[in-house]
Order: sequence, then C-alpha cells, then structure tokens
Amino acid sequence: MAFKCQRWTFANALPVAFVIWVIVTIWILYCWLHLLNMLQLWTPRAERDATKYRQGCVEVWVSQTLTVLLFTCLYRAVFTDPGSVPDTPEWIPSRRQRTPGEDATMMPQLHEVKQTGERRFCKWCNGFKPDRCHHCRTCKSCILRMDHHCPWIANCVGFYNHKYFFLLVFYALTTCGFILWTMSSSLYAVLFIEEKTPMHRFLLVFGMTLTCIMTVLLFFFFIFHVRLMFVATTTIEFCEKRQRYTAKNSMNMPNYDMGFCKNMQAVLGPQPLLWLFPVSPPQGDGVTFLLRKRASVLPPQQQAFLLSNDSAGLSPLVPAEQEHFGVRECSLATNPETVDSTAHEPQVPREDGDAPEVTGEKAAAA
Repeated sequence: MAFKCQRWTFANALPVAFVIWVIVTIWILYCWLHLLNMLQLWTPRAERDATKYRQGCVEVWVSQTLTVLLFTCLYRAVFTDPGSVPDTPEWIPSRRQRTPGEDATMMPQLHEVKQTGERRFCKWCNGFKPDRCHHCRTCKSCILRMDHHCPWIANCVGFYNHKYFFLLVFYALTTCGFILWTMSSSLYAVLFIEEKTPMHRFLLVFGMTLTCIMTVLLFFFFIFHVRLMFVATTTIEFCEKRQRYTAKNSMNMPNYDMGFCKNMQAVLGPQPLLWLFPVSPPQGDGVTFLLRKRASVLPPQQQAFLLSNDSAGLSPLVPAEQEHFGVRECSLATNPETVDSTAHEPQVPREDGDAPEVTGEKAAAA
C-alpha cells in the first residue's frame, strides 16, 4: 500500500464525509421533491398524466444509473492504491548488493534526473524515484505518476486510481447537470403555478442552489483535467515542473505526449468501449513511460537550413530510434555530453569550382 501512516483520522475523514453528505442530500431532495411528483404515486392511475409519468420513468432510470456510477467511482477512487515505488533492489539502495564487476548501465535509466545528472532520491522513503513519481507528505510515501493529493477522497491520485478519479469528476458533473436540467421544471411549477408549503419551496430552492454551485465548480475542474489528459501532463507537472525549464535547458524537459488516442489510453485504459466505466484501468507498471522526442534547441537559422534541405531533396539528418526508458529516442538531439558540438552545424555544399585552400608543405610540393 502507498500509505505509510495512519490514514483514517478525523481530519482525513471529514472531507470525505462532506462529499458523501452533499451527494446524499442532493439525491434525497431530487427524489423526494421531483421524481415522486413526476411519477404521481399518490394519484389514482386513472387520473395520472401519462406524458408526465413516462417522462418521470425515464428520469428515474437515467438519474439512478448516474448515481450508481458516481458512487462506484467514488468508492474505487478512495480505496484503490494509487501505486508506490516497487520494493526492489534497483529502487531501494539498502537492498542492493553491488558486486565489484556490476555494470552501472544495468541500473534503470531515467528521463527525469537532477540538474547534476544524478538519479532523483527521496530522503523520506530512502529510495530512488521513478519518472513522474513524487513524494506525498500526507500519505508519507512516493506515489507513481502522482497527479495530486485530493483531500476529498483522502487519497492521492496516482497511476492506478487516476481513471476512477477522472470518472468521479465526470459523473459528478453529469449527474448535477442532469438534475439541474430536469428539476428546473419542478422549481418553475412551485414558484409560479402550484401552491406548496414554504418548507417545500425552501427545500426545492436549497437543492437547486446546491446543485448549481457544484455544477459550476465541477465544470471548470473537469475542463482542467481534460486538458491535462490531452497533453499527457499531471497537475504537479503543470504547476511545478514546467517552471524549472527555460530556453537554455528545454532539451532536457521530458515530453510524454504520445498523441490524442495514446494519451487517453494512458488515463482511461486500453479499451475505448470501457472508457466511461470504472473498470479496465490503464496498462503498465507506473514506472516506465514512453517518451516522445524532446523539444528542439536548434537555432532558427539551422532549423531553416534543415527545412531547405528537405524541400531541395537533399539528405536531411537521420533521426535516431525511438526511446523507451533509456533507449535512444526519436529526436535530432541526443545526449549533449556525448555529442560533438558541431553535430548540428549545417554543412554548406561547395561548388565544383571552389577548391580548398592549400598552404604549408603541401603548397610547396605543388
């Protein structure tokens, strides 16, 4: 488990209890003040409005289905382990028994390292960090592909429960939007057509207000996470890590964006038909990630030269192979420490009449 401390304390359980209270309150008010009115259960069958009854049956089926999916995603987001660093010798130095002839290249090669080139090390967990892994001070553990720590589910959003958290926000927004749309007819009837008790009106207005507030908050929160999913970025990477890279070291910034479909599969799982269901989590171990080519750091003049070569039919620079966890990646820039400083310098072609200048002994012999 990712938790290395006492998880369920009063402070940790209070936000979860508040979320459950909001969901249950909206559900009770919706069923009591709207659905029962649409079904007309206390009206004789011969006097019921058939159109209103059929619409009520449809709304019952849709609303209760969304509610079941909402509670399922909430349960799985709260009680699913987000993922922690494997307790193996390559990540835990204390468990490693290094032999004199051991090659350092056998150790895991990472894309994210310190500015000195060393592997990232967690002093609290006393172990190395895989790519996209961060230490959570609340959970007292390093979380794989950590997005953020969410107090509303008393859990971190990591590699193994990111899908459930994303669907939790999605179904919460969808349910609130559906309730807001359908319950507005009952609110209009109570305010302008039917005569109801003051308590009935107050509860209906209270339920609509609470649902409207939750819809607005969830809408912007959901849009933000959809954007992060499309560009294969976590909340921590968006808020903190991007600020560490400037134009001088932009080549060292890992890019995990593998395209629209691959990015969605990395969060919602490999099966598109199961993307909207709290099953089929994404494949992988949460330690290794495909890496797209890094941002080019070539000057504009050299980039223009490469484009002119492509348009003129000349042979451009051949890209290296794609990289997966330390293997060479598909990019023009490789390791700057091992590549010659003139590797990306354009070679100006000479005409046949231009001969190189010869000096010294060769010139005397000529």
